[in-house]
Formats: sequence, C-alpha cells, structure tokens
Amino acid sequence: MMKQHFKFILLICSLATVNIFYGQVPISLKSAIDSATKNNLSLRNERLKADYQRMLIKTNANIPQTSVGFEYGQLNSWYSDTRFGIGQSINFPTIYRKQKSLLTATWQSSVTQANLKEKELIKEVSNLYYLLYYLFEKEKLLVKTDSIYNDFLAKSNLNFKIGESNILEKITAETQSGQITNQLNELRIDIKIVQFQFQYLLNSTTVFIPSEKSFKLNYTTNADSSQLFQHPSVLISKQQKLIAEKNTALEQSKLLPNLGISYSNMSMKGEGADSRSYDTKTRFQSFQFGIGIPLFYGSQKASINASKINENIANSNYDNAVNQIKNEVFKAKKQYIKNTQMVDYY
Repeated sequence: MMKQHFKFILLICSLATVNIFYGQVPISLKSAIDSATKNNLSLRNERLKADYQRMLIKTNANIPQTSVGFEYGQLNSWYSDTRFGIGQSINFPTIYRKQKSLLTATWQSSVTQANLKEKELIKEVSNLYYLLYYLFEKEKLLVKTDSIYNDFLAKSNLNFKIGESNILEKITAETQSGQITNQLNELRIDIKIVQFQFQYLLNSTTVFIPSEKSFKLNYTTNADSSQLFQHPSVLISKQQKLIAEKNTALEQSKLLPNLGISYSNMSMKGEGADSRSYDTKTRFQSFQFGIGIPLFYGSQKASINASKINENIANSNYDNAVNQIKNEVFKAKKQYIKNTQMVDYY
C-alpha cells in the first residue's frame, strides 16, 4: 500500500515538472543568433530591399521608345505617294554610365543597411539571451529565499500559537514572506515577456530557455580604433556621401546633348529632278542624324546646385556618424571599467 502511494506521489511530481518545462527548449546563444539571422522578418525585408535595388541597376539604360510613322498623300506632286520612317533618340552615352554608377552605389548602400540590421538583430538577441539567463538565475535565488521565509512564517505562527512570540513577529514574517512571493510572481511574468520578445526576434513559436551554464566575456579596452570606420552605421553614411557625389555627376552629365537617328523610305510617282519618270514601285530612302542641344539649361543648373548642397549634407552626416560612434565606444568602455571595478570590489 505504501509503495502505491509512493508511486502516485512520484507521478504527480513528474507531471508538475512536465507542466513547468513543457515546450521550453534549451538553446545556445550561437544557435539563437543563427536562427534569428535566418528567420527574422525585418532582416528578411532589408535583404529583399537590397535585391530590389540590385535589380534596378539594369534600368540605367532607359532608352526612349522608337518612333515609327507612315504617310500617304500628295507628298511630292499631284500624285499620291507613300512614306514610312523610323526614328530613335538616345541620351548621351555618358548619362547611362552615370546612372548605372548611381544605381550601383544605391544598391551597395542597401546591402550595408541590411548588414547593419543584422548586427542590430544580433545585439538584440544577445541582450535578451543574457537577460533571460539573469532572470532565471534570479528566480533560483528567490525560490530559495521564498522557502526560507515560508519556514520562518511557519515557525512564527507556531510560536505565536504557543505564546512564545508576539503578534509583531507574526505580522513581520507574513509581510516578508508575501513580499518575496510577489517578487517571484512578478519575476515569472517578466520571464514570460522576455521569452515572447525572444520568440519574436527568432520568428518562432517555440519557448526557449538559455542552455549556457555560465558567461565569461573576454574583452579588452585597447581595441583598434580604426575598426570604428568599419561600423555599419559609419559605412552607411559613407555610402550616402558616395551616392550624393554620383547624383551630382549624373545631373551635370544631363547638360550633354541628346542624340537622334532616323530612316525614311518613300515613293515618288511622276517625273523626278533627273527628268526621268518613276512609278510607285521605285523607292527612295534617306538617313538623318541630329543632336539636341540644351539651350535653356537654367533648371538643370539649379538641380546641379541643389545636388551639391546635398553633398555637403552627406559629408556633414558622415562626420557626425564618426563622432557619434566614437562617443558611444568611449561611454561603453568607461561603463565597462566601472562595472568591472564594482564586480572586483564585491
């Protein structure tokens, strides 16, 4: 009979354990980062934007439509003749080359933006992973503390019943035990919130828990300062400088003349200039070349000047991005030193 009761108790405990950890899958930080960089929807959208800009490079040679015409009537004399022609105008080839250069720079900027999004995602995943680890460790401490205060409360109630303590000790024990219980309940809610945020970043329905047993980050404050210029946010600002320069070069190239070519084929019924008679079966053809000269270029000059101002803005933004990242690194180093000293003290 005792064995049956013991088996029943073991079954209840095992079911309780299953309920607590059901669906919670241990995961390493590296696996979490790999999953996020593969499945995160925001990062996927940034990569799609980069692919979109890459496909736009092929639109640099946007040549106008070819014009085709046909005429019938008294073109040369009383007799009715026919004429058809075909014509094509194009921008100066330099413009197409400049457009391709600008579109390529824009695509490269989109790639850098996607890289920055990936770095930010890795940072968010790492922060939440460390936070989860911290919360679970804090939960262990609170569970132990809760057990201690529950024992204290039970002893206080017993002492109060037998008259060995007063009401003040009993109330104090109840208050302290209640406070620990409330902290534990709030902490477990915080854990659920962080786990939900973690699932969102990984684009997963699985509830994860950190599999790491301990963390020890090796870091030196004597990092190479030249690496700051390789930070994605700085590279994006640098790419925006290049885009502004490419855009100015494109606007300047639009002052170049347009080119045009056309072909015409017609009949000429009757007597020609050479005093010979022709019927409709005889065809005459001609070619025409031309250039379009921008005589009224005031508007284009204004576009060029505006683009140069945009260059100055991009240069200023780049300098600001460099200074900002230097400031962030400086603050992070000082914060690290302060926290290290505090840990060493304790």
